[in-house]
Amino acid sequence: MKILIIAAVLGAALAIYEEGHGRSTYHETHRPVEIPIYKKYAIPIPHPIPVSVTQQIKVPIPQPYQVQVPVPHPVPVEVVKHVEIPVEKPEPYIIEKKVPYVIEKPYAVTVEKHYPVPIPKPYPVHVPVYKHVFHHESKDWDR
Repeated sequence: MKILIIAAVLGAALAIYEEGHGRSTYHETHRPVEIPIYKKYAIPIPHPIPVSVTQQIKVPIPQPYQVQVPVPHPVPVEVVKHVEIPVEKPEPYIIEKKVPYVIEKPYAVTVEKHYPVPIPKPYPVHVPVYKHVFHHESKDWDR
């Protein structure tokens, strides 16, 4: 088995050596290849030409006609217009007053807030009582 592996490695090394030094069986030839050249010829293509055609376009104009109800002219139209009225507001201004005593700033303020905390009330819970389990301890082991 070892002899086969060694022979395979030596054969691969020899093939690489021969390929690099010109003893390969691979041969490349060069020959000219003809490439076709296509010539472009200018062929006139007919395009549509816009031609003006005289047309008479009639726009209907509304004409007054007689109606049974008298319509006053000009027709009264109700116009609703919102007018904003500016309101003058007095602007605040600072008044400086002399105070004869010293005011401590900032002064301490305590605020007491009482929040009611709801306490959940106990509700009955079903506890099963099994007859084969003793729920009390007996002090005497002899009984």
